[in-house]
Amino acid sequence: MKRRDFIKTATALSIAGTKMPLLAFARPKHLRKSTGNWGSDRIVLLIKLNGGNDGLNTLIPIQDSIYYNKRPNLGIKVSDALPIQYDTAFHPSLVNSQHLFQQGMMSIIHGVGYDHSNLSHFRSSDIWVTGSGGDRVWNTGWLGRMLTNDYPDYPANIPDHPIGIQMGSANLLEFQTEETNMATMMGNSDSLYKIIDENYVTGSTDPAPQTYGGEELNYLRAIDESTYEFSGIINEAGRKGINKVEYPETRIGLQLAVAAKLISGGLTTPIYRLNYGGFDTHANQWNDHIALLQELDQAVFAFLKDMGGQGLLDKVLVVTTSEFGRRVKENGSVGTDHGTAGPTFLYGSSLRGDIIGNQPDLSDLSRAGNISIQHDYRQIYSTIMQDWFGLAVDTVTQILEESYDAIPVINFPLTTDHPTAIPSEFKLYPAFPNPFNPTAEIRFEIPKGSQVKITVYNITGRIVMQKDLGFKPSGFHRYILGPKGWASGTYIIQVEALQSILNQRITYLK
Repeated sequence: MKRRDFIKTATALSIAGTKMPLLAFARPKHLRKSTGNWGSDRIVLLIKLNGGNDGLNTLIPIQDSIYYNKRPNLGIKVSDALPIQYDTAFHPSLVNSQHLFQQGMMSIIHGVGYDHSNLSHFRSSDIWVTGSGGDRVWNTGWLGRMLTNDYPDYPANIPDHPIGIQMGSANLLEFQTEETNMATMMGNSDSLYKIIDENYVTGSTDPAPQTYGGEELNYLRAIDESTYEFSGIINEAGRKGINKVEYPETRIGLQLAVAAKLISGGLTTPIYRLNYGGFDTHANQWNDHIALLQELDQAVFAFLKDMGGQGLLDKVLVVTTSEFGRRVKENGSVGTDHGTAGPTFLYGSSLRGDIIGNQPDLSDLSRAGNISIQHDYRQIYSTIMQDWFGLAVDTVTQILEESYDAIPVINFPLTTDHPTAIPSEFKLYPAFPNPFNPTAEIRFEIPKGSQVKITVYNITGRIVMQKDLGFKPSGFHRYILGPKGWASGTYIIQVEALQSILNQRITYLK
């Protein structure tokens, strides 16, 4: 089968002005059969910072002299950093992230990694995507095992929409099961074309030889038959979906723009795995890291603003991962070498907006000069499965083969095994986005049940909207504000609960 023939029979997905070939590793579609172990319509977008992100220059310990002593060239000055706590600041490129953190739209988890860290890119990446420890080799992915829990007869029966979508990488081990792969891959498939050119022979029904090459040929034929399995539904979602904001024209910007358009178009896929490379900064880190973090920051902010403008913000959670961190001491090439732990960032409107853990103790490093692990990376997975998707603790333990405590970053966890912490006070979070059009999300929490009322005043003090939300139980709540007939300008939002009133300003732009 020649490449031109393959292209003729293949369907190209055209989203965001770019044709992105689609590969679906599945079998012919039948009636959807899900166990319904989770009934959530929530979505998680996992962004891998491929290469090993330097956590210390991302989340800077501005009060630690050891950091500056070990990084005479790479250490970021206090005056240049973006403060978020007395001892912690963001890299100067993370301007939007600072804004999101201040609005309670971002949580940070310090020191994420695993014991006995492996500093090989390939091996450590496999450990992260399978959920194994450093002393074990697994051949199935943590997402594959999680999805098998909900679709135990997959691929005999597959859902109407893709279960997982991966962009920017052909490594699908994270979605691998004992029997098949549950991911749909969107990206450049030129390598697949090359394999087909070299292995296909005239007459696709000719029996394959009983060799390793024959097995590969059968695999490729299976891919050929199942390629573009979901192209119709994805194309439909792409046509229906919209982007309400302009995304940066970068690798990660394109991936998030495509994901946003598919979500907007009604695709029910719960998991997106995005890949953003370039973080292996052994040399000349200064300029490279500036660009990498700026592109990430701008793309994530555009995505959240887009979802907020479409009333979809409460459905999405963005989580960054990286196969390891970097060493504390800069090297002779003005870069940093492979290290152990690093911070994980989470973005969304359902977060508590906290920093979990502490800045690493740079006076207590390993012999190799690495920081200590504060949180096992599988705790991130437990948090996603348990608190975001609502899987039972026993189910999560079975998937990971050990028990890992979820980290309390989700403001409204779905699982009954990990209830929401009761707020200590009535609190009104900053509205997002602000300025806004057409909608903004108003978020508040109350320490006990109360009648709640929202009133909006214009700048002259006239009431333009009043909404009685009725009785609300203790915990975190949200309200989508959608103006009707408002003029552009500044308004005062007033939330009344527990015989108290909290106010904030918000700007509406027509």
